[in-house]
Amino acid sequence: MSIKYHDCPVKVSSNKWCNMHLLYCFLRFLSFGVPGRYAGKFNRAAVIKHTTYCKKYFLNAIMMLVLFMLCASCFIIDCEAAFKDSGWGVRPLGMGGAFSAIVNDANSPFFNPAGIAQASQKEVSFMSARLFTGLESVDIGLNYLAYIHPLSKKYGNIGGAWASLSSAGLYREDTVTLSYGRFTGDVIKTGPIDVALGVNLKYLRNDYNLDIRTVGDPVFSNGNVGSAFTADMGVLALWPNTGVSFAFVGKNITQPDIGLKTLDPVSGETVIGIACYQEKMPYVRLPQFTAAFDMVTRAGVTDYRLGIETWLRDGAFAVRSGVGAQAVTFGLGYEIPVFSGSKLIIDYAFAWPLEIEKTTGSHRLGLSLRLP
Repeated sequence: MSIKYHDCPVKVSSNKWCNMHLLYCFLRFLSFGVPGRYAGKFNRAAVIKHTTYCKKYFLNAIMMLVLFMLCASCFIIDCEAAFKDSGWGVRPLGMGGAFSAIVNDANSPFFNPAGIAQASQKEVSFMSARLFTGLESVDIGLNYLAYIHPLSKKYGNIGGAWASLSSAGLYREDTVTLSYGRFTGDVIKTGPIDVALGVNLKYLRNDYNLDIRTVGDPVFSNGNVGSAFTADMGVLALWPNTGVSFAFVGKNITQPDIGLKTLDPVSGETVIGIACYQEKMPYVRLPQFTAAFDMVTRAGVTDYRLGIETWLRDGAFAVRSGVGAQAVTFGLGYEIPVFSGSKLIIDYAFAWPLEIEKTTGSHRLGLSLRLP
């Protein structure tokens, strides 16, 4: 039986698979598909030629991924500080925070800037949250605003975001990002693998509220505000015919000092993620089903996150769930057509903390507008 793999010009008649076909079959297995149509007479010369063609692009993609991972991770050492991921974005939090290999909406800047390259429409997203409700004398809030704007395949896409964490009357953190993401296919040929690269330029600011007990504290002798600039780098690799994607992200790669009187560097963070999308999940038959896994390492501590999402009612209603080291999460989403190709998306997420008692959990509500 003669087969042709994607855009490879060599037809292979073989009951044994070349390296790229083995990879393809493995990815199909990960995405609940079992290949079974490759059969025929073994043709050694054709297989060698086919493998050589595919390896050229496959090795380009692998070398790009490895180089990018080394560049992002070589700056990161273990240290403690603020500006830790607080669960920005309602949809990602509903999936337990496992989002680095999905990143196909306005939540991309804080999870993986390479995902901005996937945007085909303008989108603005807003989130507001209250953490650990029910605890006495605790008033911790999150606010998040993001926008992504597609330019072109040649010039890539841009975005920006603002995130704020505040404890009423005590402390506040603000993060502002400018983001850029682009697919690299017109520069480095990667065959059936679509590779995108992205970068965030970030401004970090923390602000301590002073009261009668802290006005004379020597810690604040130089002021009560700390600020610094840093950057994130991200890579996203997509296998479109399998629904599998892979991500690597390096955050706060310069580990800037935001201390007021003494050194207080922001911890670097690395994220490795994988996701798999299926139009129909086998056996259960859940439509537009996505499963995702992230491994997040910060200050020597590794957190594992797992999330799932399915879109019901012809893609209008989403159900999400996830789990991480700190919380079990659940989320809902509803997409409403509003005018001439625009959509309004309403999202809700709930997180039940695993290590904090006497709380009714954390609640997040978000609104997004997707424009043509």
